[in-house]
Amino acid sequence: MVQFNLTNVTSALKSVLKPPHCRTFFNVLSSKKTYDGHKVIGYTQKQLYDVVSNIDEYKNFIPYCTNSEVLKIQEISNREKKLTAVLGVGFNGISETYISDVTCEKPGLVRADVSDDLFKNLSAEWKITPHSDSSSSHCDLNFHLEYEFYSVMYSQLASVFFDDMNMMIIDAFERRCNTLYGPPASTI
Repeated sequence: MVQFNLTNVTSALKSVLKPPHCRTFFNVLSSKKTYDGHKVIGYTQKQLYDVVSNIDEYKNFIPYCTNSEVLKIQEISNREKKLTAVLGVGFNGISETYISDVTCEKPGLVRADVSDDLFKNLSAEWKITPHSDSSSSHCDLNFHLEYEFYSVMYSQLASVFFDDMNMMIIDAFERRCNTLYGPPASTI
């Protein structure tokens, strides 16, 4: 009489059912996307930093952001804090939420990192510095975004709108500054 041990059977099935290592068409093409942008903004470094670091408000002005809520704040120093936030995005009947770990460093750095079931990787970095050719009424925004979805479908959908979406997000932050602080300083 043969006796079966559930652990041994499960282990044997996994080794037999494991797909062979092969490269598919979708593996050959990288689904990682990177965006680097620079813009001179007609607001002060502090004003733009305050808008970018206020994650609870994102749902009120960023396109396709359906939820933004800070779950946890850890004060590291009077200049640095770490946040855990839940963000929701929705587009054309598709909606997802994810958890983001955010580091805010005054006066001008906000960095967000995500690694969960939706993204293999998502990192965004906002560097905000006073503009060198003007008074303190302008700042330089350097924005870096890198992401990769687990889902091939999401990767393909996002790649269609990638560049436009990034510009829309930067413009949304600028419009938010306009709402909170009035018209921007005159262009340089």
